[in-house]
Amino acid sequence: MSHAFTYEALPQERVHFGNAVRDALGAEIDRLGAKRVFLATSKTLRNESSAISLLATTLGSKCTAIFDGITEHAQLATVMRAVDVARETKADLLVGVGGGTIIDGLKVVQFALSEGIGSLDELIARARSRPTKPNAIRQIAIPTTLSGAEVTQFGGGTDSARGMKLGFGAPQLVPQVVIYDPALGSLTPEWLWLSSAVRGVDHCCEGYLAKNITPVYEAGLLRALSLFAASLRQTKKAPDDLFARLDSQMAAYLACSNFARAGSGASHGIGYILGGRYGVHHGYSSCVMLPHVLRWNAQVTAERQKQLSAALGRAGMSAGGAVAELIADLGLPARLRDVGIKQDQLPAIADEAAKHPVVRSNVRPIAGVSDLMTILQAAW
Repeated sequence: MSHAFTYEALPQERVHFGNAVRDALGAEIDRLGAKRVFLATSKTLRNESSAISLLATTLGSKCTAIFDGITEHAQLATVMRAVDVARETKADLLVGVGGGTIIDGLKVVQFALSEGIGSLDELIARARSRPTKPNAIRQIAIPTTLSGAEVTQFGGGTDSARGMKLGFGAPQLVPQVVIYDPALGSLTPEWLWLSSAVRGVDHCCEGYLAKNITPVYEAGLLRALSLFAASLRQTKKAPDDLFARLDSQMAAYLACSNFARAGSGASHGIGYILGGRYGVHHGYSSCVMLPHVLRWNAQVTAERQKQLSAALGRAGMSAGGAVAELIADLGLPARLRDVGIKQDQLPAIADEAAKHPVVRSNVRPIAGVSDLMTILQAAW
């Protein structure tokens, strides 16, 4: 071991891998003694599948509300509406069924309920602040994508008036229980499942190269990367292979739980801007930015990047090239122009990114707008 470090465990009690969601959820509700459950999900999942009605049946009279109004990128105005409904129904437990938008949105709901926040302006003013009161409510997360939001203590929401992603964080915001059911994941549209997985690949790569990396985190990130490389290609070829989907879910868990402790860099930082201000899905932002940030960082991380290439099953290829090949194999967008970014928008993105703390934590120092324009032009 090269140096001493402290591993900070989060208060997450149980993670179910591969159990049927109805069985696991019912057992957890009973174990936790919840009586008034607030269930949040997306409109698509609620309206285009039977999954939510089946879960509501499982909960029975304990389900006090089904809320499907949290919009993409967890727009804080819609999160605040969820706060109001959860408060009105006197919820004692939150259940999030969906991707990162739903699960992160409920973390913000937790924060607002515990802190007694009653308005959108008050919520925005409290972003990035620490809780001042004991946590009053927890979440069971049932992910349907591979974003990894279910294993972190950080939740984000977008202030639409300013086009900014705002963060909320505290150990008790991590979901108390996670239920990974690959059958539920098979309901997710292919583009969303696969692109959210590339977000997980981004977690692995930037986390492995980050300044706070430790041997414990390294092991989880490299194993996650190898699971992603094989399972995603198999899912693309055989969408009904639930074993491949479960491997991807295990990869998402390993990737995000270790990356969140190690740190990230410019791909994530630029992605927050692309999402908050330009509406680019986080998975797509990783598709279009990660290969180019890896190539930029290779000047100072070339030796470590060899481990990333090996984990991706492409020893001898550059890490940027190996990630780009995976994205191409999955049929996902590879350029900024493919996700609606215009070339004349690049200077504004570069200017904002130059001030972003996550971009400034990049393993290869980014001096300013000029360096960012080099990366963005390569990605465009």
